[in-house]
Amino acid sequence: MQMNFEALSRAATEARGLAMDAVQASQSGHLGLPLGCAEIGAVLYGYALRHNPEKPRWIGRDYFVLSAGHGSMFLYAWLHMSGYDLPMSEIKRFRQLHSRTPGHPEFGDTPGVECTTGPLGQGVGNAVGIAVACKMAAARFNTADHRIFDQHVICLAGDGCMQEGVSSEASAFAGHFGLDNLILIYDSNAVTLDAPATATQSEDTGARFKAYGFDVQEINEEDMQAFLDALNNAKENNNGRPKFIISHSLIGKGVPEVAGTYKAHGEAGAKFVDAGRKGLGLPDQHYFVSKETYAYFAEHKRKLLADYERWEKIYNEWRKKNPELAEMLDNGIERNVPRDLLSKIPEFPKDAKLATRKAGSEALQPIAQAMPLLMSGSADLHGSTLNYIKGGEDFTRDNPKGRNIRFGIREHGMCAILNGISYHGLFRASGATFTVF
Repeated sequence: MQMNFEALSRAATEARGLAMDAVQASQSGHLGLPLGCAEIGAVLYGYALRHNPEKPRWIGRDYFVLSAGHGSMFLYAWLHMSGYDLPMSEIKRFRQLHSRTPGHPEFGDTPGVECTTGPLGQGVGNAVGIAVACKMAAARFNTADHRIFDQHVICLAGDGCMQEGVSSEASAFAGHFGLDNLILIYDSNAVTLDAPATATQSEDTGARFKAYGFDVQEINEEDMQAFLDALNNAKENNNGRPKFIISHSLIGKGVPEVAGTYKAHGEAGAKFVDAGRKGLGLPDQHYFVSKETYAYFAEHKRKLLADYERWEKIYNEWRKKNPELAEMLDNGIERNVPRDLLSKIPEFPKDAKLATRKAGSEALQPIAQAMPLLMSGSADLHGSTLNYIKGGEDFTRDNPKGRNIRFGIREHGMCAILNGISYHGLFRASGATFTVF
């Protein structure tokens, strides 16, 4: 199926309008990314992303993580248009108490939000963790006859995310462990909140990620065909290398008074919204989405549901042929814990002279035996924190079934990655380190 450029260009313009209206109404929020990355959202949600708005937690979906969580109206606009349970009334309540459109995306509050993001760089680590969990799930549950886990994790990050140390730790980990199901999109707009990015960074980010072991591609954000080509190349190339797409964008596009400047980062452009809307060709009606755009996404949703039904047929066949695996999967999805788990954990005398890490190690082993989807990680301290699952093997690019993850000396990355594994929802993630030594 060919991509409908006319429909998606119209949708991108209207998504910009929604962001303008929501930020103007709340008098707070960030316009820059939603305006600068609208074409990326159009291609992802209007064509390329494998998802199901009717079943946001479908286990076979692609995952989208907005690491630059301050640009939350980008995500809310596309979730609304795509047919998620996020009505226009919630778009109008952007950044209001108890709304489903908080200032930063929050897991559990908004259908389609995969993880809570906001602290820059954390979403990159979360996305790496989700990619790890997807690799683990495919290794454990796919069979020669049925492939039920075959998905990608797509993360949109900005200059701030790239500068944060946690993203460097997580990305180095992703490259080393060959997470070729991870696609990291770098919104390179050359502007940070206080000043142009050149005031604080001068490294070649693409070269840095190539050194980490990523395949690197470079595009202009407004070129939807170029982005789709880069995305398809990333998805189809299962070569043991994660993917890094540098997307050069114009921050605040559509509001000439702030576009391309640090003023586009916050709500400074809100006072120019009316002129900006007119410049984009939008009508006077605020929160406008055309009938044509709604119709396009309704038709796209039908295609997505048909894809889901094809997957569901394979999934049901898999369940019939693999009842033990199906039971394990159900236990993971439903977060079931064996009823007799506490009885399996050893008790120690009150006066026992036993280090807590040693006691924890002795408790971990029977828990891990009773819960096969429990994994354990350490930042180069398994030998000291004693949280290695015996017989669990190491997670490696060649052995994604391994239950022990060696994070290297990357504590911040470890925490963000473990959170991502937990967000995935199937595995129980655990880790250990020293906070003082």
